[in-house]
Amino acid sequence: MLIPRILLHTAYALVVLFICQSGAWAQVKEYPQGFFRSPLEIPLNLSGNFGELRTNHFHAGLDIKTEQREGLNVVAAAEGYVSRIKVSSIGYGYALYIDHPNGYTTVYGHLQSYAPKIDQYLKANQYDLQSFSVDLVPDRNALPVAKGELVGLSGNSGGSGGPHLHFEIRETATEKVINPLLFGLVVKDKIPPSISNVWVVPMSDSSWVNGGHAPVALETRGAGLKSTVLPKVYGDFGFAITTTDMLDGNANRCGVYRIEFFVDGLQVYGQRMDRLDFTTNRAMNAHTIYERFKKERSSIHGSYRLPGNPLDIYDNLVNDGIVSFRDGKQHNCEYRIVDIMGNESRVKFAVQALPDAGGKVPPAKNALASWNWEQDNSIQTDQVRLQMKAYTLYEDLDLTISASKKLTGVVGSTYTIASPYEPVHNAYTLALNAALVKPGKERKAVIVRWDPDKDKIISEGGEWENGWITTEPMYLGHFGIMIDTIAPAISSVDFAASMKGRKSFNMRISDGLSGIDQIIPRIDGKWALMEYDAKNSRLTYYFDPKYIAAGSHKFELKVIDAVGNEKVFNGNFTW
Repeated sequence: MLIPRILLHTAYALVVLFICQSGAWAQVKEYPQGFFRSPLEIPLNLSGNFGELRTNHFHAGLDIKTEQREGLNVVAAAEGYVSRIKVSSIGYGYALYIDHPNGYTTVYGHLQSYAPKIDQYLKANQYDLQSFSVDLVPDRNALPVAKGELVGLSGNSGGSGGPHLHFEIRETATEKVINPLLFGLVVKDKIPPSISNVWVVPMSDSSWVNGGHAPVALETRGAGLKSTVLPKVYGDFGFAITTTDMLDGNANRCGVYRIEFFVDGLQVYGQRMDRLDFTTNRAMNAHTIYERFKKERSSIHGSYRLPGNPLDIYDNLVNDGIVSFRDGKQHNCEYRIVDIMGNESRVKFAVQALPDAGGKVPPAKNALASWNWEQDNSIQTDQVRLQMKAYTLYEDLDLTISASKKLTGVVGSTYTIASPYEPVHNAYTLALNAALVKPGKERKAVIVRWDPDKDKIISEGGEWENGWITTEPMYLGHFGIMIDTIAPAISSVDFAASMKGRKSFNMRISDGLSGIDQIIPRIDGKWALMEYDAKNSRLTYYFDPKYIAAGSHKFELKVIDAVGNEKVFNGNFTW
């Protein structure tokens, strides 16, 4: 092993002393204590916490339970003013941002509705812009709020999977998001984190664990491993751990706050979930074992940093957490996991290093090109063009492109670009040869991606030009061209000729391939505000005497997909 054996870092000893004295990680002097109150009027109970592993990101706030219902009062966590109102059919749904005089911004997501003065401001702008989805920045004097003032009702809007309130605290100047529990908000938690597996991860083609190159999971039992058989390793390795945390009286599994990893007494890795940067948050994909996470959604934290990983959550790294085992000796490893209230779990295990590779030869490469993660890269074949900016990859890539008949309905071949289990940090340019697209159908063609883990075909869109279709995906994997000539679907949920006494009516809309691009509702020829709930494919119109008078009316709904296919619904009603 190349890393020398030394005593435990002094910094770690100070951290342990801090935990013992304070009893909780949350007592951090850097952040104001007691300035922010809970945004709900019920006890703080979490279904998700800061730093949890989510699809393509670490969770950037607290998911606060609302007793499995909507409509609870949401109040300002401190005095300030409404600095942003963002409404979307996805993401945070109805979201509210409040700037505070101490340099922080609080965010409230998945709301059902806003307080009356905010709602009036919103609706006026939605009608002015003729759009349900808006991103508004009110003047700082327009919507002041006091600490504890009602700002909205809790809901389930946007991409929410169930009623709850998403709550964040951000630095106003940088928009970096800070763990809200560092500000003195307290949750009941005396339960130490759980550890189910540790992982041994080969970091090169010439690294071997138990005779193979794939990561090996070691199941834990108590503070050790279930098996007494030591994994045999040769080469350069990272380690990873499957770990979650639970709170008192709560069945939800949350994320952990602090992870430390030691080899032969030396700390080679540390991470702490204090703050996150939205510009680098997608690098969660480089932090976990990406393939295992995509397939299983398990909470695997890698304890090493890939060269292109820009996250700043790490500390005490030695050689980026990568350890060399070539000396034929046994090496002792230890994980220490701490939640934000100071509860700690440990697991100890050992690996047996081999003195040589035992005659094993790295697998032969059959790549079209070797791409450097720090450089711009491009390649063109007869059928595929690829361009990637520097820092799109997290590590060097031996690029492969293969053609197959994998996807039914694709025009021509399905092209596998590298692997769906190779993550990328930014969008890149992909163009496919569209010579087989029939004349007249060019503008109906889109590039699609097949997600093997969801067994789902997803449109990546695309622009046709000079016989090629070009798009900018955020994934590698399986791609092809499909033709979309089918208009979106519109159906009535409860539209009726008589709406007297009604508060609302609903329509259902959907599209099978390229996706809905425009929704244009009109009443008596004028644009009408309809709320769009994308996850339930539902549009809702709420009757408001300010915008509609009693009497007979003509309703028209036009829905257009991303390639211009159009569907129209017409109906008359009395209100």
